[in-house]
Amino acid sequence: MTWFKVDDSFHSHPKVMAASPAALGLWVVAGSWSGMNLTEGHIPAHVLPRLMPKAERLARELVAVGLWDRVEGGFVFHDWTVYNPTRAEAMAARERQSSGGAIGNHRRWHEAKGRVDPKCRYCQSDDRPADRVPDRVPDGGTESVPNPPSRPDPTRDASNDASTPPPTAAPPRGDRRGTRLPDDFAVTPEMAAWAREKAPTCGIADHEAFCDYWRSVPGNKGRKLDWVATWRNWMRREHERRTRHATPNGRAAGPRTSTTDERVAQAQALKAELGLVDAPQLNLIRGELA
Repeated sequence: MTWFKVDDSFHSHPKVMAASPAALGLWVVAGSWSGMNLTEGHIPAHVLPRLMPKAERLARELVAVGLWDRVEGGFVFHDWTVYNPTRAEAMAARERQSSGGAIGNHRRWHEAKGRVDPKCRYCQSDDRPADRVPDRVPDGGTESVPNPPSRPDPTRDASNDASTPPPTAAPPRGDRRGTRLPDDFAVTPEMAAWAREKAPTCGIADHEAFCDYWRSVPGNKGRKLDWVATWRNWMRREHERRTRHATPNGRAAGPRTSTTDERVAQAQALKAELGLVDAPQLNLIRGELA
């Protein structure tokens, strides 16, 4: 990669102040193209239309303000090599970058293996970074390197290293979102003792209803962290529902009689007393056997 350099005082230069924003846009885009293609600031005329609309007119404006010079076959940046590398310098930089990248990648592969290859030109190259991990040499010794980096040494067993804290195991995912009701969920003696004290009106039928309901609930709603606590809440609600309208003697009240039926029964009883309705008919109205 070759960088196209722009001075930080570019915005206030008299030539720049005299150019339009569109012309400056072409200047930047063309500079990027030249840097990538290593043309040393030369922009061929046939390239201009591909860089920006109305590029020919903008190029003439850049020539007029002194940012570009007209040459045979196109245009060229004014004083390109003063601020940007030449083609030869850019090619040399790219070669160094490519070579260093290949050497670095190859060495990292050998560092992971914990050895060097005496026949490898990259491993035996003198172009070594000063902060690399110590390599093992062919005779089994260790090459000392000043200022080793603060990264793991693949050749050392770190299991007994007191400075390395052991990894903390993450809690199982199932513990965070609960579980389904177990198939063998049964009433324990502790649960039975609790029910005799807190929910005396509940029995085995309520336990079976609890299991049938929660096994039929789909998805995450059917998961609970504590099924015993869920069971106690179920039994407590069932007991409260049954005792909410209990009679004074402690027995659950039967179905409430309609007030309309009560008024009809009272009217029919009054008619029977007056001899207007016979007794068998009154018994049928009351729902009793004749």
